[in-house]
Amino acid sequence: MLEAEFMKSDRLRASELIYDGQIIQLYRNQVEIHPQVVVARELVNHQNAVVILPITDTDEIILVSQYRPAVDQVLLELPAGLIDIHQLAAEDPLIAAKRELEEETGMQSDCWEYYGKLDCSPGFCNEAMEFYIARDVKGVPHPIAGDEDEFITVKKYSRSTIQSMLDERLISDMKTHLILKLWLLGGI
Repeated sequence: MLEAEFMKSDRLRASELIYDGQIIQLYRNQVEIHPQVVVARELVNHQNAVVILPITDTDEIILVSQYRPAVDQVLLELPAGLIDIHQLAAEDPLIAAKRELEEETGMQSDCWEYYGKLDCSPGFCNEAMEFYIARDVKGVPHPIAGDEDEFITVKKYSRSTIQSMLDERLISDMKTHLILKLWLLGGI
């Protein structure tokens, strides 16, 4: 895992590593948030991720569903995944997006657009997500294998079905909800 930027800050006064996991580290830091005002903050260092909006040549969206233990639900989501770290260097986000799309959906695209980067929960976590649009996605005969601990269902949805699912609040994953709304509004 790469060192968190918040650990390099000139506002950091003290730090205690509370938990060191494979994907996250939890710190209890003393941070100067205003001149001469130091507060305790529990901060999570989390690997960054990519999120893909896969659009078929018939203007359908590919979504995946999988069980998410943190909310104890099967969620409908855009394909997404962590940016891998190799020898203390982060994988190129576009390469990660292409890998995740193929691993999670068995599809590829030759038409990629970068949409932007957003912080997920900056009040306590430094995870950022890089958003990509993949147009004219198509299945591949022998896709790269996904993670063995992921059990994913893949399905295509029309524009009207996406609108209905959002209206009925059937998509609770925030990144997915946001990007699909932007797509429906013509912002993507």
